[in-house]
Amino acid sequence: MATAKIVDYDPDKETYFMSPTRLQMLIGGKQHGCIDRVIQMIPNICLAYDEILHCMEPDGPAGVPYSVYKAFHGVIDGISSLRFEGGFPVFLSNMEDLKTKLDSGITVCDIGCGVGRDVFDLAKAFPKSTFHGVDIAERIIQEAQIKADESDLSNLTYHCYDAARLPEDWSDKFDLVLSTDSLHDQARPDLALKEFHKVLKSEGYLIIIDINSHTKLGDNLNNPSAPLLYTISLMHCMPVSLYFDGGLGYGTMWGMEKLIALIDNAKLTCERHFPLEGTAERVFICRKIL
Repeated sequence: MATAKIVDYDPDKETYFMSPTRLQMLIGGKQHGCIDRVIQMIPNICLAYDEILHCMEPDGPAGVPYSVYKAFHGVIDGISSLRFEGGFPVFLSNMEDLKTKLDSGITVCDIGCGVGRDVFDLAKAFPKSTFHGVDIAERIIQEAQIKADESDLSNLTYHCYDAARLPEDWSDKFDLVLSTDSLHDQARPDLALKEFHKVLKSEGYLIIIDINSHTKLGDNLNNPSAPLLYTISLMHCMPVSLYFDGGLGYGTMWGMEKLIALIDNAKLTCERHFPLEGTAERVFICRKIL
């Protein structure tokens, strides 16, 4: 830690010192960003090292299954907690009309919900609204439903579906569709966005939370988080996307420009986007083009 300049070392006194700022970065907390939680991904993605090398071979597989990353969803759960403050979603801070609707009662779907942290907290914060969580990982969904049932959240249900193939009877079903830090992991985010369009009501909102980056490498050179995020992309996000037939493998650093282009192609429009304070993420507020 001394050679990495995390701890200051005085060779004359042979003493060590860590500044309060660096200490708090390691301890964590929203005011210091999510770097402490993101770093926890490193030992987890290393579990796939041999499988990643195998993918590089001429006759190797295209990608790696989610099951190789044993605790990855738990790490993401810790990052998800930064999106809430006092039980309230900070990404809704400037959307008074949507908060009013949630208080009154609307139907919401979180697609690619993982362990379901975001939709679980939303269901607690807005008891008059009805919530659905969707993920392709069956075991994770089963565990999330057990937690919801044990917490007596009767307004929350989880489903095991592919985001690129949602039920036909869900057409025009939801007032709000959420995609939180998962779209870049999808095998076909282009098809998933078209499914978001299908299930969203004509006057509904689509909120996408994804990595705050650019599509071109040159535009990310001054981003201090870029080396870590590119590493996570290579070791996790790209392989899990490429594992599925036809997977595009865009990865963590696909960038806002690529995302907005795909949003437009899905007959959606991004009304505005902004960085989510205290995280490495960006919020995209989208509507359906009628």
